[in-house]
Amino acid sequence: MMNHQEAKDLLSTLLPAESLNMVRVEVFRLSWEGKGYNIISEETGYDHDYVRKGGAWLWKTLSEVLECSVTKRNFRPLLEKALAANSEALAHELEYPGGIISFTSPFYIERTEQEKAVYNEVLRDGAVIRIKGPRKMGKSSLALRLLDHVESEGYRIVNIDFTHASSKTLSDLDQLLYWTMTQVISQLRLSIDLDDHWNALIGSKLSTSNLLHDILDDLDRPLLLVIKELNLVYEYEDVSKNFLPLLRSWFEESKHAPAMKKLRQLLIYSTEVYVNLDINLSPFNVGLPIELKGFDGDQLESLANIYGYRWKNDGKATSPITMLLSSLGGHPYLCQLALYSMASSSEIIESPTQSLKQLLSNASKPGGVFSHFLQLILVDLNNNQSAMSALRKLESAQEPLTRVEMYQLERLGVINIIEGEPQIVNQMIYKYLLSNI
Repeated sequence: MMNHQEAKDLLSTLLPAESLNMVRVEVFRLSWEGKGYNIISEETGYDHDYVRKGGAWLWKTLSEVLECSVTKRNFRPLLEKALAANSEALAHELEYPGGIISFTSPFYIERTEQEKAVYNEVLRDGAVIRIKGPRKMGKSSLALRLLDHVESEGYRIVNIDFTHASSKTLSDLDQLLYWTMTQVISQLRLSIDLDDHWNALIGSKLSTSNLLHDILDDLDRPLLLVIKELNLVYEYEDVSKNFLPLLRSWFEESKHAPAMKKLRQLLIYSTEVYVNLDINLSPFNVGLPIELKGFDGDQLESLANIYGYRWKNDGKATSPITMLLSSLGGHPYLCQLALYSMASSSEIIESPTQSLKQLLSNASKPGGVFSHFLQLILVDLNNNQSAMSALRKLESAQEPLTRVEMYQLERLGVINIIEGEPQIVNQMIYKYLLSNI
């Protein structure tokens, strides 16, 4: 059985919401259940004639919209047919969530203030922009929009993704820097023999910096250097203690070296560095920090509306928006996936609220809508003893988590770190991991 708001939401897919007063919605809702005007009048307390007039307006207006004769007796099958057609049309427009959201997609929810800050910062000489967020939080989609912005400004771009580097490369500083500069030369289409610039006597760090300086000196425009999944080097302490300060040194050089002023760095990672670094050598305390978290209630309301659900961010415990916040922490990908699963269903959903509640209750089970995503996180957890220990400590609440342990759980999307303390942000991920370790 649908409630008043759900009845209004269903009607508003066909009729203007402002025309749907209380009595018209109630007549629709109770007529949908097969009740006559006498019973509707008794249950709602409205005058019998008032109820009949509300019904007469409904059937007349629906007849005009559907271009056929709609009556109290036949309205339900006619509406189900119309709604099925609308759902089928929407299904053709739906995009399966998962990858980077394109520029033209209506399913991208802007993070207005953060995007504005990023667009302004990248124009600064030697800028460093740091985007942090767990898996599937929207880092790549935001980065794509920044790349489009700087491309329109005439910048050159080099994209380096550490997931493309082997563990052997990531664990060896010389190999990592050689591999990185190979990417730079290739993507800028430069006729440079890297071996001619690689000097074993001065070492790989200075060789890299000198070559980068020469490349920037020859460029007539700024260069945006994008490093994705920077957190992968954290696993190799010796590499981290050399590679990360190198990034910081380029930022410092931009203050006095004309060529280095052309460099912009976009660093993308899933958690703070947990390798001990001198504060003056770390790239994580300079530049613009952007931390991507789950959507808030207003953003979820906008997202739901795009999928055709007129849900409100009203703060009520039973509202769908509150469910998405309390269960998923507003996780962009998981919320998108839930809404996509509902909107792409071929069945008529009489009560979206109940459908969402049922979907969330089954989502983490084998074959559930979130099962694949959660299995990936479980594999990650099982391969990381520090994260496993942190999860058990978080559950027991008998001893505080170390800084490294909190970072590990933050990377998995289980917690946010608020004023140095862990706060469980995604109950779905948290409960799933606990039940499977």
